[in-house]
Amino acid sequence: MCLRSRPLAWLALLAWVSAPAFAEETSRTWTDVSGRSFEGTFLSATPTKISIRRSDGKTFEVDRSRLSAPDLDYVAKRNATPPGGTSGPANVSNPDEPMLAGYDGSANFDAPWPDNPGVDQESPITVIEENVEKKQFIYESPHFRFQSNVLLRPSLLQKVALMFEGTYRMNHDLPLNNRRTRSPKAAKLKARLFETAAEYHAAGGPPGSAGVYKGGDDEFMVYLEGLGVQKVGSGYMFDYKGDFHTVYHELTHQLWADLGGYAGIWMVEGFAEFVACAPFSNGRFSFIKQPRYALEYATGYGKKDQGGRALGDDITMPKLSKLMTMSQAEFYSDGNRNYGLGLLLTYYFILFDGDGDAKLFKDCIKALQAGKSAEDARKVLLNGRSYEDLEKSVSTAFRRKGIKITFQ
Repeated sequence: MCLRSRPLAWLALLAWVSAPAFAEETSRTWTDVSGRSFEGTFLSATPTKISIRRSDGKTFEVDRSRLSAPDLDYVAKRNATPPGGTSGPANVSNPDEPMLAGYDGSANFDAPWPDNPGVDQESPITVIEENVEKKQFIYESPHFRFQSNVLLRPSLLQKVALMFEGTYRMNHDLPLNNRRTRSPKAAKLKARLFETAAEYHAAGGPPGSAGVYKGGDDEFMVYLEGLGVQKVGSGYMFDYKGDFHTVYHELTHQLWADLGGYAGIWMVEGFAEFVACAPFSNGRFSFIKQPRYALEYATGYGKKDQGGRALGDDITMPKLSKLMTMSQAEFYSDGNRNYGLGLLLTYYFILFDGDGDAKLFKDCIKALQAGKSAEDARKVLLNGRSYEDLEKSVSTAFRRKGIKITFQ
């Protein structure tokens, strides 16, 4: 793995996000999502945990997801005010930028790159509605709201939700400051499930696709087969051997929707491809194996010959001044090839550029989160280099992996 962990910087960041918001706090009544109440004093908060001291003096941590909305509001206000009572910045990377709804301002750019991010167990599924006449069946996991046009057993949905919740947590743990997953008060993300491909396409799913994130509606659409759900008799079964690359790709779009156009369409699709290439097993993604899998996917047919962009190991790539400024229409006109090129370019910036610590890629995301344009974000990635200088660096880096890249 080329990315380096920086434990001292991470410990410093952890100390910052965990510091008590006030020098002194008073005890209050807390209520969990089950309606149970208890007395305690707020001590500190991280993106996922709240530390509380009970009236008997014992300290414990509780998951944010277990606390009521008023409690989360209370914590958000406490974390927004540092000792001394002066209001802190809305966003640590840009004090003038309004927060994403519910965003608590805790960035993780200095955290170590995780080896196996994800979740350890299937998530509970809550049945919200099952209306046979309307063909409307709504279920919820901790971070997603699934709307299906067919009745599905919660036990089956738990297996589907494991992919969704694992992808959510993985994107949260990448040290790239995913603000959507770092927003405790954000609404659940929408996923529409269709029994058949025909129903999916009739609802707006693009021809030839197995799943899609629709930005205008902020929802992920997919038909059951794309989720590994196979109809068997009058019921459904989950196929663990399915190819879920599209699911991870489109969920990455949904989870990073607040970045808009990134630094160009190459980065929008290239980053989703990069993330989706991490192999998934039992709720967790392997970023130890991901670099090899990503190159296999870009140059060949991917792991177990499933999918892949098949660019080969002697690749002609457009001049970076063209590829990095390419319009959506031109990019999608040769989608398979350009997705692969976008993947390779993203791979370079995250794993090869500079000291292999993704510094410029992170700086690019900081710029985009601060409201900078795609053009300004590209300048961050160039870092004073010409496009020709960058081409030489890209060619040299991939040559070490046995891949020849020629720009023309």
